[in-house]
Amino acid sequence: MTKSHSRFDPRPLAYLLATIVLIFAAWKLALISKLVSETVLPAPAIVFQLAWQELSTGKLLEYIQISGQRLVAGFFFGSLLGVLIGALLGSYRILRLMFLPLCETLRPIPPLAWIPLALIWFGIGEESKIFLIALTSFFPVFITTLKGVQQIDFNLLRAARSLDMNHRQMFFLVTLPAALPDIVTGLRLGWSIGLVALVGAEMIASTSGLGFLIMNGMNNGRFDEVILGILVIGAISIVTDLAFIQFSKTKLLRWHNGLEKNGN
Repeated sequence: MTKSHSRFDPRPLAYLLATIVLIFAAWKLALISKLVSETVLPAPAIVFQLAWQELSTGKLLEYIQISGQRLVAGFFFGSLLGVLIGALLGSYRILRLMFLPLCETLRPIPPLAWIPLALIWFGIGEESKIFLIALTSFFPVFITTLKGVQQIDFNLLRAARSLDMNHRQMFFLVTLPAALPDIVTGLRLGWSIGLVALVGAEMIASTSGLGFLIMNGMNNGRFDEVILGILVIGAISIVTDLAFIQFSKTKLLRWHNGLEKNGN
């Protein structure tokens, strides 16, 4: 049973490849039928040629590395706070009454609306970008963690208390593991939304990264650079999402999937 959960599922990869083929077919068809001018939508061959040039010089890899470091740093801090604060508010009613209204007030604010404040508070350096990503990643993780903790089976909590567990043991050994399926969902959403915040921040206040590549291409009329930046961001999003799904199924939630299978 355990081995079946650790096997690699090829279906998401097959769907991804089919989607890529359809996208490029539609792209080429739009150019051939003259629905879109090559001036604003360069041909795939032109974009691929630019990608090869940028890879050869190392510039594209440098931008990917810079953006990746910003995304990982911001996501780490945001998701860590989201899990801890969500679990605490889910466990203690007094904390929910005190802090949940504030969180619900801030949550609907779009990530790009925070950019002016981030620049004022932290300047145009790395801190402002990491802050935006952390703030954006925080809310999906916080909401799903809060939901997961509040929906824990009361019998499970009562059984844990009967073992004379203290608050710290209850929190780390019972509450967090029981809410892990919801936490994993929040982490996946937080990563995706954090990537959106990263690109927005780099397009407005940056001299490097994939967002800067897109904005610089637009300012200079290099639409091949714009398309290249968009494609690279999309590829990163898809690849990391597939990797996270596989990791969560085979590692983080293997025990949970086993319970579901036994239940069925």
